[in-house]
Amino acid sequence: MNYKKIKLFLILIIISAPGILYADISMQNVSGREKQSLNGVWNILIDAYDEGLKKKWYILRDSNNGGLNELCYEGNLTLRVPGDWNHQLPELYLYEGHIWYQRRFDSKILPDKRMFLHFGAVSNNCIVFLNGEKIGEHKGGFTPFQFEVTGKLKEKDNYIILRVDNIRGENTIPALSFDWWNYGGITRDVDLVYVPENYIQDYFIRVDNNDTGKLDIKVKLNGENVSRKEIVVELNEINKKITLKTDENGIARSSKKISLELWSPEKPKLYDVAITSGNDKITDRIGFRSIKVDGNKLLLNGKPIYLRGVNFHEEIANEKRRAYSKADAEFLVNSALEMNCNFIRLAHYPQSEYTVRLAEEKGILMWEEIPLWQKINFASEEVCKLAETMADEMIQRDKNRCGVIIWSISNETSKFSKPRNKFLAELVTRVKSLDNTRLVSSALHQSQAVKEDEWTVMKLEDPLIELLDVVGYNKYLGWYQKFPCEPENLKWEAYGKPLIISEFGAECVQGNNLGDTTNLNSWSETYMENVYKKDLISFDNSEDIVGLSPWILFDFRVPRRSHALFQKGWNRKGLISPEYRKKNAWYVMKCYYDKKYYECKE
Repeated sequence: MNYKKIKLFLILIIISAPGILYADISMQNVSGREKQSLNGVWNILIDAYDEGLKKKWYILRDSNNGGLNELCYEGNLTLRVPGDWNHQLPELYLYEGHIWYQRRFDSKILPDKRMFLHFGAVSNNCIVFLNGEKIGEHKGGFTPFQFEVTGKLKEKDNYIILRVDNIRGENTIPALSFDWWNYGGITRDVDLVYVPENYIQDYFIRVDNNDTGKLDIKVKLNGENVSRKEIVVELNEINKKITLKTDENGIARSSKKISLELWSPEKPKLYDVAITSGNDKITDRIGFRSIKVDGNKLLLNGKPIYLRGVNFHEEIANEKRRAYSKADAEFLVNSALEMNCNFIRLAHYPQSEYTVRLAEEKGILMWEEIPLWQKINFASEEVCKLAETMADEMIQRDKNRCGVIIWSISNETSKFSKPRNKFLAELVTRVKSLDNTRLVSSALHQSQAVKEDEWTVMKLEDPLIELLDVVGYNKYLGWYQKFPCEPENLKWEAYGKPLIISEFGAECVQGNNLGDTTNLNSWSETYMENVYKKDLISFDNSEDIVGLSPWILFDFRVPRRSHALFQKGWNRKGLISPEYRKKNAWYVMKCYYDKKYYECKE
C-alpha cells in the first residue's frame, strides 16, 4: 500500500473541499438600508441523492468548450423567493432533503460602499456560493444572517447559488420530531445591502427599565478607524439631539434624562429615531416602555397588566404555506386583534420581522422564542452552541422592538435531563447579559395535580423556575389528561411568580357539532367549547396567572397527526379553521377577553 499517495490524496481533498465560513450576525434594520432585492424566481435542482457538493454544482459550466456539461439550472424547475418549496411544487409537498437554488443578477458597484448579501431566513440550513466561490454557511431556519461580498461582485452577470436543506436529525434544532410542518426553502427576503465603509452596524436604544425618564443608548460602528468617531442620535418630534463618541472598539454609550410618551397596547406610541455617523444615517421607529415583575404581578410602565393572548404559527393555513410577506403579517396580526388580544406568543421560533413590527405598531405585546422544542440533544456541544447562536440572532434582530417583552429559551423540554438543566441555566444568564430590559421565560410542562385542603392545585417542580422571570405552563386538561376535579376547585401555582398559561385547549373539526360536551373522541365543537369553559373557570381561581395564550389561533398542518377521519395531517386545536371559519371556542375566548378588557379599564 502506497501511504504517500493516500496522504497526498487526503490533503488534496481537504484543500479542495469548501471550508466552514460561518455567517455574520445581521446588521440592525436592513429594511432601512439602501438595498437591491434579489427576490423573485430562482432556478432549482433537486438533490435527493446529495450529489451536488461532490459534483460541484456551485460552479456553472461553459457548454461551448467542447466537453460534456452535465450541469444546467435554467429551463426546468423554478421556485419563488421568498417562499417554501413544499406548496410550490407537488413533488416537494413532503420533501426533506437538499435543493440547490440559483439565479443571475447585475449589481451596481460603488467605490465608496461596502456590500452585504443578507438573508431574512433560510429553512433550515444553507451553504452560499457567489460566482463559484463559497462565501459561507448558516444553520437555523428562522433568523437573519449576512455575508460581506465587497470586491466579489461584477456589474454584469453575477450568479448566486445556495444549497438548502430542511433535514431533521438528532443534533438539529428543532430535532427529529416537532409538531409543525417542516417547510424548506429560502423563506424570507434576500437583499444586496449597500453601506458606507464605516457604517452603523448595531444600536440598542431604550429607556432604563427602572427609570423611564432616562434614555440608554448603545451604538456600534463597523469599519476601519472607528474610534473617536462622532455619533448623533435625534428624536426630532421632541427636539432632542444627543451626541456620542466611540471608544477604541467603535462603541458609543450614553444615558440621558429625557421625557418620553411611553408605549402601551392602548396607545402604541413610536418615535422616529435617526442615527448619524459620518456618511451613514439610518432611521427607525422605536417605542419606549418598561416591563418588570413585582411578586406575582406583571408591570408594564409600572402598572399591572393582564395578557389577553393567543399562539400562532408562521403559516397561512388555507393556502398550506409558510407566511412570509407584509400582507401575511397583516392577516395574522389582525386575526389576533379580532379576538381582542393584546399579546401574541410567536410559537415556536422567531417569526418574520414584518409580523413583529406590525404587531408593535398595533399595540400587541409579544413572547418570542427559539425552537428548542422537546427532545433536544442538550448533551451535544454542537447543539448547545447552535442554540446560543439562535438566541443571539433573535435578540440582535428584535432588541429595539418594545412590543417584545419576553424572550423564551425553550418549549416543553424535560426537567429530568441534567444536561438540559445545566445548559438552560447558562442560556438564561446569556440572554440576560445581552438584554436586561426584557423578561426571560420558558414554556414548561409535566405539571401534576396536588390535593391541598379544599383545592386541587396544578404544580410544576422544575429547577428552571427559580431562574425565570415569568413561568409558562403548557397543559391540556380535558384532552391529553382528564381534569383532576371540578374546575371550580382547581388552582394553578407558579410559586409566587407571574404565570402565563402558555398553551391549553383541545381539538375539534369546525362544523362538527354532533358530539356531546363529555365525549372526548367526538372531535366536536361542543366538546372543545366545554373544555375552554372549564379551563377559564379554573384560571380565574389563580392569583399567579397574569395572562393566557390558548393553543392555537388557526388549525395548522403537521404530518404526525394521524387520525384519518378527523385530523388528516392537521393539528385541529385551532380556534379558527383553515377556511377561516371560527369555532365555538373562539367566541368563548372573545367573550372572556372582552370581559377582561373592561375589568382592566375599570
